Amino acid sequence: MRAESETDLTYGQALEELEELLDELEGADVDVDVLAERVARGVELVRFCRARLEVVTEDVDAVVAELISVEGGGGDQDRSAATHATEPDRNGS
Repeated sequence: MRAESETDLTYGQALEELEELLDELEGADVDVDVLAERVARGVELVRFCRARLEVVTEDVDAVVAELISVEGGGGDQDRSAATHATEPDRNGS
C-alpha cells in the first residue's frame, strides 16, 4: 500500500506499508531485481516515521509545558531552586 505522495501519508499508513514491505523481504520469493528499490522504500518509510514521532513528541512536550504553566507550577524546578537556596554551603563558606 503506497500513498500517492509523502504529504498524504499518515504514520499508520507508513507503518502498514513498512510491515508489508518487511513481509515481502522476508519471503523466499523476493525478486532480486527489485530488492534495492524495496530496501530504499523501507528506508524512506523509517525516516518518515521517525520524523513524525519527533514532531509528535515536540507537540506533546509543548502541551505538557503549557499545562504546567497554567497550573501555576514550575514543578520540581521551583522546588529544587528553593531547596538549594536554603541549604547550607557544604564547603563551609
